Amino acid sequence: MAIHVIQSQKIDVLLDSMLLVTSQQKRTAFQVLEPQHFIVPSPAVEAWLTQKIAEKKGISANTQFHHRIRAFQWTSYQWVLNSQKELEQVREANIPRIIIKWRAFQALRKTILADEIPLKSPHPLYSIVKRIYDSADRLEQPNERLLKKQSMLYWVCEQVSRLFSHYMDYRGYCARNCPPQQCSCPTNWLNNWGQNLPLEIEQMLYIPKDENGQEIPVADFVKIQARELEAWQRWLWQNVFQDDYAKILEIEKLYWERIENPETRTQALKQLPSQVVVFSMLELPPAQLDFLRRLGQYIEIYIFHFNPSQEYWADSVDPSWKARYDLGVQERFIRKYEQSRGGKPSDEEIAAFWKKFQLNFNAEDRESRHPLLTRFGKQARDHFSLLSKLSSGEEGHWADAFVDDYQDHLLAKIQSDILYLVEPERHTYPLKPDDSSVQIHVCHSSLRQLEVLREQIIHWLAQGTEEVPRQPSDILVLSPNLKELEPAIRSVFAPPPREREGSQSRLRKNNIYLPIQISGVSRLDVSNAWRAVLGRIQLMHRRFSIEDFADWLSLSATQQYYALDYAQVERIIQLLSDAGFKRGLDQQHLQQHLYEGDEDYRFSFRFALDRLVLGMAVPEHQLFEDTLSYAKVLSSDFPLIVILIQIYEDFNERRGWLNAHEQGQRTPVKTWLEYLNRDVNAFRSNGVESLKTVAEIIEKQMRMLTLADYHDQDDPNAIQELVALSLPLPYVLEEIQNSLDMQLDQAEPTGQITFSQIGQIRPLPYKLVVMLNLDTGFPSRNQQLPFDLMSILKPQLGDRSRLDDDQGAFLDALLLAQENLWLFYNGFDVNDGEVRDPSTSLQELIQHIALICQSEHPDADVDVMTEMNGLPVAAHIQQLYHVHPLQPFDPVGFSTLRTPRFQDQWHDVASFLCKAEGQRRSWINIHCPPVQQEQIRILHGDEWIRDMIFPARLFLKSVGISSVKYKDLPAAQEPLLLDKLQQYQVRDFLQQQEQEIDTRLMLDRLPVGKTQEATWLSTQQEQELLQQRLQQLDKQITRTTQQNYRYSSDLMLQITVPQQPNASYWLSMQSASASERRRAHVWLEYLLWLAYLNDDSYTAELERIVLFSNKTVKFCKVTSSQAKEYLVHWFKAWEAGQQQPVVLPAELILKKDWQWETNEQGQMIIGDLDKLLAAWNNTYESTRPLSSDESCVLHQDWQFILQDQDSEQALQHSLLKFAYDLYAPIQQHLEWVK
Repeated sequence: MAIHVIQSQKIDVLLDSMLLVTSQQKRTAFQVLEPQHFIVPSPAVEAWLTQKIAEKKGISANTQFHHRIRAFQWTSYQWVLNSQKELEQVREANIPRIIIKWRAFQALRKTILADEIPLKSPHPLYSIVKRIYDSADRLEQPNERLLKKQSMLYWVCEQVSRLFSHYMDYRGYCARNCPPQQCSCPTNWLNNWGQNLPLEIEQMLYIPKDENGQEIPVADFVKIQARELEAWQRWLWQNVFQDDYAKILEIEKLYWERIENPETRTQALKQLPSQVVVFSMLELPPAQLDFLRRLGQYIEIYIFHFNPSQEYWADSVDPSWKARYDLGVQERFIRKYEQSRGGKPSDEEIAAFWKKFQLNFNAEDRESRHPLLTRFGKQARDHFSLLSKLSSGEEGHWADAFVDDYQDHLLAKIQSDILYLVEPERHTYPLKPDDSSVQIHVCHSSLRQLEVLREQIIHWLAQGTEEVPRQPSDILVLSPNLKELEPAIRSVFAPPPREREGSQSRLRKNNIYLPIQISGVSRLDVSNAWRAVLGRIQLMHRRFSIEDFADWLSLSATQQYYALDYAQVERIIQLLSDAGFKRGLDQQHLQQHLYEGDEDYRFSFRFALDRLVLGMAVPEHQLFEDTLSYAKVLSSDFPLIVILIQIYEDFNERRGWLNAHEQGQRTPVKTWLEYLNRDVNAFRSNGVESLKTVAEIIEKQMRMLTLADYHDQDDPNAIQELVALSLPLPYVLEEIQNSLDMQLDQAEPTGQITFSQIGQIRPLPYKLVVMLNLDTGFPSRNQQLPFDLMSILKPQLGDRSRLDDDQGAFLDALLLAQENLWLFYNGFDVNDGEVRDPSTSLQELIQHIALICQSEHPDADVDVMTEMNGLPVAAHIQQLYHVHPLQPFDPVGFSTLRTPRFQDQWHDVASFLCKAEGQRRSWINIHCPPVQQEQIRILHGDEWIRDMIFPARLFLKSVGISSVKYKDLPAAQEPLLLDKLQQYQVRDFLQQQEQEIDTRLMLDRLPVGKTQEATWLSTQQEQELLQQRLQQLDKQITRTTQQNYRYSSDLMLQITVPQQPNASYWLSMQSASASERRRAHVWLEYLLWLAYLNDDSYTAELERIVLFSNKTVKFCKVTSSQAKEYLVHWFKAWEAGQQQPVVLPAELILKKDWQWETNEQGQMIIGDLDKLLAAWNNTYESTRPLSSDESCVLHQDWQFILQDQDSEQALQHSLLKFAYDLYAPIQQHLEWVK
């Protein structure tokens, strides 16, 4: 039994070696049935190993994987200590990080409840508690201060949980085999803290020395900070976690006693596997290596170690550190020389000092050797240094399996130099002109990087052959900010749209679908389904506007849960909007946001729902017990209203969950998890299976909460501290969301192009490795853990940091790329085009490549630079660079032959730009053929009229463009003042009533607040004036009906006409003003009425009268034949307006009674054309925005249609062609009735 180490720089070689070891002939039949145990650093390596084993053996079965050594360690505890009581003890002692966080919060919460800090300065917790109080000292309300302190405390506990988990791995072991309770090792802080013994901070601080060996004093504030951190962390550990840690140590002790005791050893070893394989490592805490070494005395342990170099490099140092140290030594010599002799030393004196210093200081131990390896491989160096203790062969075999099978290109040269630890020689490597193994792509943005990457991957895959195929699974794309990049990835690599040709459907010929998988990121369907669950909890703590509700109801999971489809959701939103829903759930919800004394609770969800429910029984606009019925409820709406009732009850049930802690309620975490689990399972039972991931997270937290309850199992009256732990619901939801976001840690290789967070899929080989966003933000230096004593005190061998992780991941990508390495960064500012530097890691790689590659000027002190599209690069390595333009359709990008481009839609655009002559064609110069109608076309008369009085609407409809206006969106705010449209709706409702009505019948229309009564009074006054004018006419309002008018054999209109066929007039009343567009609308109604009657004997005597709010309009003296002639001109304009824009808005043409003149060609034109053009080009904005003024060129529809052309010319063209025939008759037959 032994612990064996096999190391290689090739993962494939380690794989083959591992298969040889695990395929050895078994001695007994039982060994054949034993599972093979693997310790791997991540799920990525597990998935890769499983696939490779299956490829090599034909099947991968009977294997058990353990993620990291710690997981195997705790599993082996359960194997050996397998009685029921011992198993419970092991499970309870293994404290998850989230439990550490919750326990710390429970312990410290009582220190922040008082208004003033309850601790005195000598107390160890004073410094951290004071920081929490300081974070809330600017808030005035006591409740706000408490919530802020609570939030800050929870953040502190999050950091504490990370720290203590880290300390247990790296600062909780004895390195010298000290006697029990007498350990003084600098790696065993937890032993001291358990006895409440402070650390010797002054001795543990890193103190630099000068060239004479004299210590350089450390700043006082650093010492004070270290003492304060040590004090409160020691207190927290000793008072909250020491008992748990003592149980861990007790379990470890019992475990080794069971194995090492001759009487129990045989039985214990039967529970352990006979062989364990450790396949690569990303972390190696010395305590865990000691565990493997000790266990290796009883079972076979094989460590397959990925080592970049076959040479001994455990003593190599970072070249940047070496350069800074050397510079500091020389600077201190110069300062000391100046102080003692009053002048600066000469170059010869400095050189003599430096030579003497190197001789005395043992420079050999400070060599950096290969700069890339020692700069980026700090963690790998520590792992090698720890494992090198096994190289003597006393504890097992040490085997080197390094191979030299590199190809002849730049990437292989770098990997080979690292393998042999070759120090770089200046300008010695001949870079071949066709060497593309390393590429540096310079872009303007992350989106542009992805666009370039897609094209380059297509080209790379196309270079594969039958002998050397290239598959999407050969590509790994890494990014330091994958979560932020995810939407852009899904957009750029989305499946191409399909286009239809007849009844067949095919992919566009210039679109290639690249299969991708974003590994380690929660799927969109999971995130949206979780949003659906959270919506019923969180929406009530916002405005709960109709937009928020519509967004939530439109989620697929919400629709599945309530058994809705898209059409039903649209109908529900329409019903709620028409019934008056603007914002707020109900009266209770609105009370939280309204001022004291404001008791108008209309326009809430409950207000609209009550109206709809009453409308099911009373489908009329009536008041019943202070509830206004909704008159337009259909029988098909009944099931939807029942669903709305259920939705309201669901929201109401969860109303106080999110802010229960603000009301003084303390709800146990277990209760919150049970509530959430119930909701999630309810969604899943209705078919939302995407919530399986969330359900597993909740169940896992419930198990951790139960297992971590460390009360005495034999005492039935023991207090279950963690089960009774209370936390605000937002904190519990935050933990679940964090677990969803932490899917990055579960990244795995896929059979497609794999996108992953950098550092998650390593160390695994790929033919093509791509690294995106290598900008100044990588490696991130903002990931340092707050309150971390390990970062302040002297480091120990094997310590792990996030900075070293990122640099190590960069090195792994460089070493494990088999054929190509592509490096992307944003080299230009997207706003001003200024040059931006890449990340320090990429800069150092570029500098190394520039150093080793041959140059035409090898003796130059500085490399000769050249410019590539504004980017300065070293001339002799410029072939590595691919500088891309800002836009994918820039013709420059296609004219450069060095960078292959795919001829997709961007190529078509670039080609068009190159061939384009003059300006692009405008809408008015493009002929849009009308839609061919096979049957009779039926038009709604009012729709046709609205199209003709504003032809922009007609043209946009014809070409399939929808013009969305702000007024078309549902209002999310209850009205404080009525706009023009709302005023019209109120007046129009009053006109339809035959008698005086109750004000409450207008609850769905009148504004809120003090303007309600004033609006009602002014509307009544206007209605009374209209009634008086109606009495003066001595006529009655004409009742109307709908009829079909057949204009031609293939066109029929549904028009409005008087109900009585022999009516002598048609009188109507409108509460709006007699605007230009309304006069044109009345005129076209008049013509359609006369044409429908089709009788010249009496139609000339018929009158069309409309009482507007300011004037009374009358049209008369037109026969049916004349009406048909006038309509012919209107339908000609209608036909033309569907093919080309007819710029002839009624609001402009009817602004004045224009004088018509005959021009030289005999055409009728407007005499005051200059005044009409001035009105068309008006830029003065009155009460109505110009973007909604149909008579102005600045209207949003005219702006869209007339872009890139002369708007005056377009207007004059339409005036000359249609204006006189359409609008001169209106002026001729219009009368103003006084």
